[in-house]
Amino acid sequence: MAVEYKKAYEEQIERFSALDRILHWTTALAFLYCFLSGIGIAYAKFHWLLTFLGGGEFARWLHPWAGVVFSIGAVLMILKWARDMVITREDIVWLTKIKAYISGRHEELPEVGKYNAGQKLYAWVVFLSAIVFFLTGILMWFPENFSMGLVRWSVVIHEITFIIAGAFTIIHIYMATVGVPGSIWGMIGGKVSATWAKFHHPKWYREVVKR
Repeated sequence: MAVEYKKAYEEQIERFSALDRILHWTTALAFLYCFLSGIGIAYAKFHWLLTFLGGGEFARWLHPWAGVVFSIGAVLMILKWARDMVITREDIVWLTKIKAYISGRHEELPEVGKYNAGQKLYAWVVFLSAIVFFLTGILMWFPENFSMGLVRWSVVIHEITFIIAGAFTIIHIYMATVGVPGSIWGMIGGKVSATWAKFHHPKWYREVVKR
């Protein structure tokens, strides 16, 4: 039994291709720069952050360009993974039982495929926020081409979206590192252990084994 467990534990399964990882990290780093520089630009108490981001003038110049990279990356990601991110009835049940997931009572939840409902929800938050960031960002980037009222509303919507997307991203980072140990290795090296896959994504694991 111990030998079989060790073998299963050491077995590695590909979760993300090199292209997946490049796309993810490019988009993630662009968002992280926007997130930190946005805080530094918008809130005086956090201006010190800009010192670590190339300086105030540089950060204000790079922020919108990083936003463009993030928006394009988010659109490419959702186009690539749209089929995997479709919200199903089982996902809705999973979300209604989120307390069981947080408490570690996985046996009370529907079996999960490659992505659980929380991951799918975050994917759509990223995609929709990227669209909003891009549209409102254009108005803020070129305010002389739009009415003052429209520009002011774009600032408000931009900041509300920033709060929502930022909160979801903090949760995403936590779950990928501390919340669900081993998850981040799938996006770093591309592979996860069979034991991890069986426990967290049993339906996906069986699909992979059948191939």
